[in-house]
Amino acid sequence: MRQAFQTSMLIHKPDVVFVLGDLLDEGKWCGDEEFNYHVTRFKSMFAVPEGTELHVVSGNHDEGFHEMITEHKHQRFERAFDSPSVRMVDIQGNTFVLVNSMAMEGDHCTMCVQAERKVKEISYELALRQKCEKHKDEACKSVRKPYSKPILLQHFPMYRKSDSDCNTEDSAPADEKDIPFRPRYDSLDQRSSKLLFSFLEPRLVISAHTHHGCYIVHSNNIPEWSVSSFSWRNRNNPTLLMLRVNSVNHTAFQCFLPKESTVINIYILAGVLARNMFQS
Repeated sequence: MRQAFQTSMLIHKPDVVFVLGDLLDEGKWCGDEEFNYHVTRFKSMFAVPEGTELHVVSGNHDEGFHEMITEHKHQRFERAFDSPSVRMVDIQGNTFVLVNSMAMEGDHCTMCVQAERKVKEISYELALRQKCEKHKDEACKSVRKPYSKPILLQHFPMYRKSDSDCNTEDSAPADEKDIPFRPRYDSLDQRSSKLLFSFLEPRLVISAHTHHGCYIVHSNNIPEWSVSSFSWRNRNNPTLLMLRVNSVNHTAFQCFLPKESTVINIYILAGVLARNMFQS
């Protein structure tokens, strides 16, 4: 993964990298010493070049599913990666909102209450930016950024029944596509999805979690890309999503790593050729 990621940085030279959760694999289980080891390892593997920003959201492997999260595990991830449950990031005139999916449980826990409050604060800020582009008044003195419909980034996909409508090259195998999703485990539930759609009005949603790719357009005409796993451990053809974006439009490109089976076959072929050369 390190070599693949660093090669993609060298070739594409992105302005910003977003990692959509499950950075640590065992973050939900490990103690602080092991957690710190994995944090250091991640930051080494996914180091970005100077001039490139890196932002992450939490996944269920980083803190656990909602019922497994403790205040300690939540705060140590937030401190290690400067990744609060909900935040807004402005980059070159584009607005991104990053959300911790496990904080969207809606059960009135402290983490969830704070996350929903922040979503509503961001909604107010976006509405003020939009208003101030058309009509400036006293409230506009505090506005420092231009308005742009946000792009929402999170670990869980928005609510959907299954992957049955997913038809990208890296979508789920046919025998898995119709398996029903469990809300709050495989996707957000309907309530949280409606809340985010309603308050943020995103122009695009980008998610992960299922290990499979997907592109769908929701009933409100908002598109969503689910990015498949970047690890060969989870699939034979890992993927990253390249996004070209301005304040109005976006274009997405799926970029595939070499298939693991192809890499293994190349090593085998190279080994056979080397052996024959030394024997001749």
